Amino acid sequence: MYSCAEGVRNESLLAAMHDRFPAYDIRLRYIPTGNCAAKLKMEGAQSEADIVLGLEGGYLKQVSDQFEELPASDASRYCADLVDADNRFFPFSRESACIAINEAAFSERGLTAPRCYEDLTDPAFRGLVTMPNPKSSGTGYNFVKSLVNAWGEDEAFAYFDRLAENVYQFTSSGSGPVNALVQGEAAIGLGMTFQTVSEINQGVPLRVLFFEEGAPWAVYGLGIVQGREDNAAVYEVFEWLATEGVKIDNETYVPDQVLIDFKAEIPNYPTDIVYADMTGITDPDEKQRLLAKWKY
Repeated sequence: MYSCAEGVRNESLLAAMHDRFPAYDIRLRYIPTGNCAAKLKMEGAQSEADIVLGLEGGYLKQVSDQFEELPASDASRYCADLVDADNRFFPFSRESACIAINEAAFSERGLTAPRCYEDLTDPAFRGLVTMPNPKSSGTGYNFVKSLVNAWGEDEAFAYFDRLAENVYQFTSSGSGPVNALVQGEAAIGLGMTFQTVSEINQGVPLRVLFFEEGAPWAVYGLGIVQGREDNAAVYEVFEWLATEGVKIDNETYVPDQVLIDFKAEIPNYPTDIVYADMTGITDPDEKQRLLAKWKY
């Protein structure tokens, strides 16, 4: 298996698979998202992977012809806005983003919590904001696409020009902003909800905020590499991941709902999140066009 998920999530799933399928030799290899898509495109049906886990939806669409077509009837068990119309992958996680603040830093500086995106451009926050660079981070691009959809391109990019005056660092990864908050290097981070909550549950004084445009998000999927149609073991493990593995990941790390009939809860994780309009988030041409306009 190739997996683009974080190490602790991979370890949890691999341990559960070894318990469930003791007779199978299951090996999981972590590969970063962009590298995974490039590797699949290069290897094709000769890929050493049988199953791909946790690849972001936009990349999945780019290499969808490398995956077996899945039963459309099985897709009905997932939230409709996560389902691939071509049935080349099943949803594995919905990863949302949020505005995270370090409450200790706010208290020390006498700052007031922001209530909207425009508040983040207040000169009081100069040098205190961090955001993932959308050219290298899917989380960063999710923020850009959500505001383009909500406000239109011109207004969204004009906003990021104003925000950049307060940003001390555009991080290379989606985890960078929350890490900066934990280290006390920033007071506000545009970061991942599940990572923020994980830090809160370890005692870090962070707080999750959402604005009226909703939480940016992306789907991360699960697919079978072409040429494995006759391998019953691959399909058995895949089916387990698609039904039980997703529940384990929901319950332990990312509880944003994926299965229609299953909703996980994690302490301090926001409930009833209002999600942003992410229409077009998996369109690779749209992504390339928008990123060409990004200056930072």
